[in-house]
Amino acid sequence: MRPGRLLAAATGALRLDAAIALRHLLLNVVAGSALVPRPVRWALYRAAGLDVRTMNVFSGTRITGTDLRVGRGTFVNHECYLDVARGRVEIGEDCHLAPQVMVLTATHERDASGGAGRASQYRTTVIADRVWLGARATVLPGVRVGEGCVVAAGAVVAADCEPGGVYGGVPARRLREADARP
Repeated sequence: MRPGRLLAAATGALRLDAAIALRHLLLNVVAGSALVPRPVRWALYRAAGLDVRTMNVFSGTRITGTDLRVGRGTFVNHECYLDVARGRVEIGEDCHLAPQVMVLTATHERDASGGAGRASQYRTTVIADRVWLGARATVLPGVRVGEGCVVAAGAVVAADCEPGGVYGGVPARRLREADARP
């Protein structure tokens, strides 16, 4: 690689890394601290450009970017991971995310040899209204979890979930209808 191109690539990488570091410092170290009250955390998220409409985001939640919407009445428990580095996460109203839930947007296509391709692909992952994601559930990139679904603890949601169902397993599958009780 020519010296001019190498310098340009290094400068671009430094800018990207600096932006990631600053975003991490604000969203995860400062706002994510257990010492920061929820209303202050909410204000920091809003100031950073996140569309977070609830103050119920608890400490330790890690957010990797800014293309995030969290609806009113939603509860995000401790240590959730919301991967919005270059993808988008939409979480509806009145949802419950138990501790350590992961919502992902980044993936890789397969290359010609069947391995993971080098280029990242970013998708929008959607959690509709009134969804309950159990502890350590993982929602994979591009998946839509339909309204009123319950996803069992530890489930890996690899495909869309139709509304009103209880899903569990690895990969998650529909187990039954969600209970209609409030």
